[in-house]
Amino acid sequence: MKYPAAFVLVVLSWASMPLFMKYFTGFMDGWTMNGLRYSTVLIIWSPYLLLKWRQKQFTPGIFRDARYPALAHLFGQVCWGLAPYFNDANMMHFIGRSTFLFMILFSFLILHEERRLIGRPVFWIGVFATISGVVLMYIGGARVGSTSPLGVLLLLGAGAGWAAYGVAIKKCMGAHSSRLSFGVIGLYTLPGIWLLMFVFGDWRVMADFDLPLWGWIALSGILGIALAHVLLYVVIKRYGPIVSDGVFQLIPFVTVVGAYLLFGETMTWLQWLGGFVLIGAISALLKAKRQSMGTQWDESKI
Repeated sequence: MKYPAAFVLVVLSWASMPLFMKYFTGFMDGWTMNGLRYSTVLIIWSPYLLLKWRQKQFTPGIFRDARYPALAHLFGQVCWGLAPYFNDANMMHFIGRSTFLFMILFSFLILHEERRLIGRPVFWIGVFATISGVVLMYIGGARVGSTSPLGVLLLLGAGAGWAAYGVAIKKCMGAHSSRLSFGVIGLYTLPGIWLLMFVFGDWRVMADFDLPLWGWIALSGILGIALAHVLLYVVIKRYGPIVSDGVFQLIPFVTVVGAYLLFGETMTWLQWLGGFVLIGAISALLKAKRQSMGTQWDESKI
């Protein structure tokens, strides 16, 4: 696959996920939706992992190293899966962009090279702008019922979970290939997702699903989980984190267009203001990171 095509697929697949998930809220609860969508990881990746196991191509220590990334991934996936029940689709990716701020903050604790950001004013501008953007989007969304306090907390939890996942990947999985890493992490995460579905979800509703709905569930899981994560690794390793995350700022706007066309969702002027503030905040954080680390990043461990 050509790299620009991978870029386009990542943007379109992630932008479409809140639209898929908002549609599924009319048929099932969040625990069940998470369990069914994540089952595509087993379908897609178990044959590959079985082949690599038979060929004895698993790198030493991969099952040990995947534990912490899998825990962070599970937390982020649970928060993300519940978010559409308390937010409109157009809110999800805007506030979800707070992931980058959480990633830098977590990196302060784990990765020594990130701490040089503390002394850069543009970083603190980005921090303040991120907080301001989230507050503006919450105030604007609460007025029209497109979000709630729990909805915002779930999106921030998802952002924190994905950030911890990204940092753990960089810290723990450097010795392992992207495909093997996500395959093992996905299979570690799946039992937790299933357990939560059977304990908290009304999974019996699956008996009433028709074939088209099963098709949409499978498509959303394949695009948004089973393939998008590996494509993300491909994009980052080719273009670098700075360029990649800059292009990913398009994702919330693509989601907004889709939410308007499919569900008639619109954003208030205060939500738009908060959204643009969030995008500006990420731009400031990216600039701070570029200034602190230069353009030559070590991308081999992402």
